[in-house]
Amino acid sequence: MLGSKKINDVDNSVSDETIGDKSKFVVFGFTVLIASILLFIILEILTSVKISSQKNILKMSGSVQKESDKILMDIGELGKKSEEIEYQYIKEIMKFMSPKEFQEFKNSISGIASSLNVQINSLNEIEKERLNIYHIYAIEYEFLSEYENFVKLKNKLSKTNFKINLLKETITRENPYSMKIIASGIINAYVFEEKIKTLEAKKKLIEKYQAIEEKKQQEKTEG
Repeated sequence: MLGSKKINDVDNSVSDETIGDKSKFVVFGFTVLIASILLFIILEILTSVKISSQKNILKMSGSVQKESDKILMDIGELGKKSEEIEYQYIKEIMKFMSPKEFQEFKNSISGIASSLNVQINSLNEIEKERLNIYHIYAIEYEFLSEYENFVKLKNKLSKTNFKINLLKETITRENPYSMKIIASGIINAYVFEEKIKTLEAKKKLIEKYQAIEEKKQQEKTEG
C-alpha cells in the first residue's frame, strides 16, 4: 500500500508538471496573439497614414501642376502682350529717318522746290543734337518764291512719312515792289541712327504683325 501511494504521488507529481507546461504555452500563445493584434493595428495605422500622405502629395502635385499651368499661360500672355508693345515701339521707330534716309530727304527738297518754282538760296546742314535714343538732324534753309508756292512746298514736305518739324520761320518781302518773298528757317528731322539694324533684327516680328494688320484691314473692307 505504501508502494501504491508512492506511485500515486509520483503520478500526481508528473501530472502537475504537465499542467504547468501547458499553462506556459497558453500564456505564450496569448501573448503572441496580443502582439499580433497590436502589430496588425499598428501596420493598419501606418498604412492609413501613408495612403493619406500619398493622397495629400497627389493633391498637392495636382495643385502645383495647375499653378504651373496658370503661370505658363500668364507668361505666354505676357509674352504676347510684350510682342505687341515691341511692335508698336518698332512702328514708332519706322517714323524716324535713318542717316541715309535723311540724306535722301534733303536731296529731294531741291527737286520739289524746282517743280514749284521755288528758288533755293541756301540749304545747309547744321549741328545735330542728341535726344535720348535718337538725334535731331537740322537743315537751315532760305527760299525765294511767291508766297503760294512756298506754302505748297511746305505742304509737300509735311507729307513725308517721317517725323519733321519746321522751326524759326521768318518771311519777308524780297523788296517793296516784288511779289516774291524770302522765307528762312530750320527743318528738324528726327533720326534713329540704329534704325536699319533694329528693323533687320526684328524682321520676323514686323512681318508677323504686318500680316495681322493686313488681314484685319481686309476683313474690315470686306465687312
